[in-house]
Amino acid sequence: MLDNSQFKILIVDDEQFNIDVVMGFLEDEGYSFNYTTNGKDALKAIYSKNFDLILLDINMPEMDGLEVCKQIKNDDKSRDIPVIFLSAFSDIETISTAFSVGAVDYIKKPFNGLELIARVNTHIELRKYIRELKEKQEKLAVLASTDMQTGLPNRLRFTSVLKKECSNIKSNPSRLTLAYLKIDHLQKLNNVLGYQNTDKVLIQLSKLMRDNIDTKFMITRLFSSDFAILMPKSSLESGAHLIKKVADVISKTKFLGMSITCSIGMAEYIKDEPLDSFMLRAEKIMESIKHHGGDMIATKMLSE
Repeated sequence: MLDNSQFKILIVDDEQFNIDVVMGFLEDEGYSFNYTTNGKDALKAIYSKNFDLILLDINMPEMDGLEVCKQIKNDDKSRDIPVIFLSAFSDIETISTAFSVGAVDYIKKPFNGLELIARVNTHIELRKYIRELKEKQEKLAVLASTDMQTGLPNRLRFTSVLKKECSNIKSNPSRLTLAYLKIDHLQKLNNVLGYQNTDKVLIQLSKLMRDNIDTKFMITRLFSSDFAILMPKSSLESGAHLIKKVADVISKTKFLGMSITCSIGMAEYIKDEPLDSFMLRAEKIMESIKHHGGDMIATKMLSE
């Protein structure tokens, strides 16, 4: 649960007395405060720090509060910060303008301390709820795109990244290589080790690939013992060189006392090629390797 000390409030008023009064009313609420005495300094502070609420005076020299609010709402980095106007103006036209430029609330001066506390707390609670909701959504998004057993991205995440990479190539010509890897003789592993221990082999293999493949490349567990390594800005030749090094490490590693081999089919993306076709080319090459006994890397179909 988020506490009030994690929320930053910016007070903007050209009168230091007014700033002191506001801070005096709110100090027991435990918020973190900053203040400025003019619009230009307020904008500098807003663009350099992440505030959760802005308490803004209207009548200020050089740049009034209405203009400050307009600029806040016109910037992608700050437009979501709620703004409460604190102003001596009580005419309907000014209040209406304040809301039209993006304010979420308007408190007339001189204000009641209890009213100020109540309104500030209401908007901070809303901010708190939105932040917690976003954090939950981010966690759910990670869970939805992650293979729970190995911790690698899953096929859903892989498909999304593949689409993005192929789309980038259309506007910025580049190279994109895919390796489709499948463990050989999986059933034999299951028979000797048992299913639970075979799962441990998959986890160990996933970690081995993470440790030996650059983080700029994407390793994915597609399903069962099928993995994909997506290598942006890599030719088929350079990709094959990397994958051979990884395959060598796999062959020298003991997995619960056993050695394993892999069949690895590789393909390079052809501009405007359907994604399914690109993926299928690498998979078919991998299947042709398995048909010939496995334990090989190939960049084209093996002859019968």
